[in-house]
Amino acid sequence: MPNNNLQNSEPSVVKKPWIEKSIKEILIEIKDFFEDLIDIKEGMDENGTIQRILSNKRMKGANAVLLMCSIMVASLGLDLNSPAVIIGAMLISPLMSPILGVGLGVGINDKNTLIVSLQHFIISICIALLTSYIYFCLTPFGDLTPEIRSRTAPNLLDGLVAIFGGLAGVVSTTRKDHSNAVPGVAIATALMPPLCVAGYGLAEGNATIFSSAFYLFFLNSFFIATSTYVIIRILRFRYKQFPTKKERRRNQLVIFGFSFLMLFSAFKLLSSTISELREEEEIKKQVYNKFETSATAVTKLKVSNSDSLVFINIQLIGEPVKLDSLYAFDERLETQLGKQVTIRTYQSDEIPFADIQKLKTEVGGVQGEFAIIVNKMEKILLDREQRIDSLTQRLDSMQNEVKMTAVLEETRINYPLIQQIGFSKDFKLTTSENSTDLPVLMLQWDNRKKRSERKADEAKIQKFVQLRTNLDTLAVITY
Repeated sequence: MPNNNLQNSEPSVVKKPWIEKSIKEILIEIKDFFEDLIDIKEGMDENGTIQRILSNKRMKGANAVLLMCSIMVASLGLDLNSPAVIIGAMLISPLMSPILGVGLGVGINDKNTLIVSLQHFIISICIALLTSYIYFCLTPFGDLTPEIRSRTAPNLLDGLVAIFGGLAGVVSTTRKDHSNAVPGVAIATALMPPLCVAGYGLAEGNATIFSSAFYLFFLNSFFIATSTYVIIRILRFRYKQFPTKKERRRNQLVIFGFSFLMLFSAFKLLSSTISELREEEEIKKQVYNKFETSATAVTKLKVSNSDSLVFINIQLIGEPVKLDSLYAFDERLETQLGKQVTIRTYQSDEIPFADIQKLKTEVGGVQGEFAIIVNKMEKILLDREQRIDSLTQRLDSMQNEVKMTAVLEETRINYPLIQQIGFSKDFKLTTSENSTDLPVLMLQWDNRKKRSERKADEAKIQKFVQLRTNLDTLAVITY
């Protein structure tokens, strides 16, 4: 009897070994792998995402209080120049919700969500500016710290931070396993600090700082909203009101136009920043070539470069730089750069070598830039000591020569029958036993000087010269 189970069973699928697969099959598998790798639709929560954004887009009540607190904490971080405090402010910032609401409203064609989100986005800006303005008006510090200064020169890189931060934040928001911290930090990174710096500019009455920082905030806000729109459309969220072709084209043109303007201005600022940085590096190179010598070390150099002015602070240790050389260098830089150049030098010929050695002993050695400076200072000190020793020897020798000349002249006056008198400090005296270097006094007498009188006078002259020149030994040669 035939086996029905065998007749109805499906043939088993035998996988081909990898080596037997065709190139087409391999390419398909690679394509499937990368599609799975970047697939953000898996784990998507459309209704939950919309609900989360809509429920938090209004800036009032708890959200408004949280925003005030986060702005205050971020302002403190900027004032204290503390990145850790600024990051702490980002963790509690609710500033992302209205911006996400703008991107969502455009993405699903929900005009009511768009209008409400824009209204509360403007309210958020007002709250943040007012809070930071009040803080920087009341703070006893209020210096232009590096953290504040870094938010006053927006460029294309800041736009990229906003784009990728926005993408990370929106993708995280659309997940079922949603976490508030991840999108909050990703987006607040680009929003909180520049908005606080704009408040600082208002408090200081500095329009340049305010406009630059607020432009950076607006640039980042626009790209975060645009990132939200892009992700919403990639995930194909359902339209609330299905747009006509005209509306869709208009939205796309507006987004493209704003993106072009933002990117163009940001790219222009970036190219300007790169140009200034290259110019600063060239100036620093010239400063080091000019002032770094075996006797002088540049221990600190700061260049502030702008469109019309270059300010250079140079701290030197070692031999002071001559003013003529400094003025010539200043004029050469002004001619080369076409800008006004101001050079300020802080010079010291005193090297705190004992303190450096003490520090090296305490910390067990020095490293990095400080080690380079210490090595320069040690070399300068060693060269200086060698030059001082050499000059001291030359000075002693000259003083001895002057003193000896006076002694010899006095000897001639006391003994008029001396025709010539000379002195050699290192006269090589060779005997049958050895050869030695001795100070020698050489006398040439007049023929009128009796030979019997010479011996006694030569002994007196020898003692006189030894006494006046502090010589232990002195040989006298007559001819």
